[in-house]
Amino acid sequence: MKPIPADLSDKLMAAASTAATGPGLSMSMDDLAKASGVPRATLYYYFSGKDDLVSYYVGTMMRRMRGAVAEGLAHEGTPTEQIETIVRAVLRTFAAYPRMCVEMADAINDMQDHAQVMADMQVGLIIPTVGIIEAGNRSGEFDVPDPTLAVVALTGALHQVANMDILTIGTLDAEARADQMVPMLLKALRPG
Repeated sequence: MKPIPADLSDKLMAAASTAATGPGLSMSMDDLAKASGVPRATLYYYFSGKDDLVSYYVGTMMRRMRGAVAEGLAHEGTPTEQIETIVRAVLRTFAAYPRMCVEMADAINDMQDHAQVMADMQVGLIIPTVGIIEAGNRSGEFDVPDPTLAVVALTGALHQVANMDILTIGTLDAEARADQMVPMLLKALRPG
């Protein structure tokens, strides 16, 4: 895949995420051209076809999710504060790209190299967050016997709640949901 110019990337992300009709990541190249205002020929210049385009979308969302984790890692506070920062950043990412949030799991399953996506998720999302939980275990802030399982459960909970809101009420209020979820999630990580 050729490098995608920033202005084209913005148009494609907006079209796949907010298209009022059509199934988002499952849109045809023609539908995407209409929704984004990008000529079909331009799409085919940058993408060999639909599978290449879906790989681009999944990769872009994975980079944004890694950015959410990086935001937590960059926070110089306690592990509790870092986890809260990650939860809020992840929910903001889902809110910014609601359709992609809903369709991400199916898109990954349909990809020919979904194992690579899962490996990227492990390295970019899971392992760094596990490190925060392990630091919290060492400091006594957390008491989590299996940090990897805790991170998978945490990310799954965030994704499911985001999907529930997007599918049932049509939007995700990231800050309001974070205000509700952070205390519950942190309670599960803390001792006793």
